Amino acid sequence: MSTSERPAAVGASLDTTSKYFPIRRSTRLPLQVPLRVTSLDPQLKFAENCNTVTVSAHGCGIVSPTQLPTGTRINLEIVADQKNTSARVLEVVPLDDLGRSWLLGLEMEKPGNFWGIKYAPADWAEDDVSADPAKATAGSAPPSPPGKEIPASVMRRLLSECRLAAISLGACYLQTCTTFPIHAPVRVTIKTGAKEHAYMGTVRLEHVGSGMGIEFTGRNDAHAARMTGLIDELSAGEQKFPEVRVELGTPDKSAGKTTAIQLPASAGGDSLLRLVIAGGAMKRGQFLQELEKQRRGE
Repeated sequence: MSTSERPAAVGASLDTTSKYFPIRRSTRLPLQVPLRVTSLDPQLKFAENCNTVTVSAHGCGIVSPTQLPTGTRINLEIVADQKNTSARVLEVVPLDDLGRSWLLGLEMEKPGNFWGIKYAPADWAEDDVSADPAKATAGSAPPSPPGKEIPASVMRRLLSECRLAAISLGACYLQTCTTFPIHAPVRVTIKTGAKEHAYMGTVRLEHVGSGMGIEFTGRNDAHAARMTGLIDELSAGEQKFPEVRVELGTPDKSAGKTTAIQLPASAGGDSLLRLVIAGGAMKRGQFLQELEKQRRGE
């Protein structure tokens, strides 16, 4: 994934030592939907009948007999409903050791309730993401639950509600169902391969039940060197998501009792840190849109 400089949505240049991952912006449901999946890349021939294992307003996970490169544009068709939409491959995970089964994480180019699910999760409709309910057909019904058992190890990965969305020298944003209140001291542990990296921080932004932005308390050269090493490891891992654990830490008594969030001088060149600190004044959907702009380099 690129870590090149890009303009920030909040008026600061992005530190080149930053790492962004695809953002999960809506609740995922473990549902099996039959799809016809076809490559839109004329250089790559692919047309298969596949089943989803999870769906959301922004994409889905499918099981495929063929590995597709990340970034590949594809067409998704629900044949029974004669519905089509385009998507891109964001993540590729092998499901066996023989290369005969792959989990593909797909992001739709036009978010919405493409699946026609009645009573979809509330965040599917956030910021007008979902399709107009008046356009839904009267006879449409939710897809059936999975009929084939998915390995527990795969489901843990699919249904995990804790993942790293973005990280820089000064901050990170985590998507997690367990959040801590603003100003809470925390310890963030990130596992890459056999290594564990632990950092102390303070919660600066809380999206209750869905995510939180954390400012790292380290400000010296040693912290910068450790973070740079971690980000290099994450970048070398391409689309592989690291294991992340967050727990309450020990309050920093030297920090005083002020509740005002001050923008540190070091944030000038760290767009993610600036966004995390400014995010309290934004709606969740707006914050995620700005974070996505940083990821895409817009």
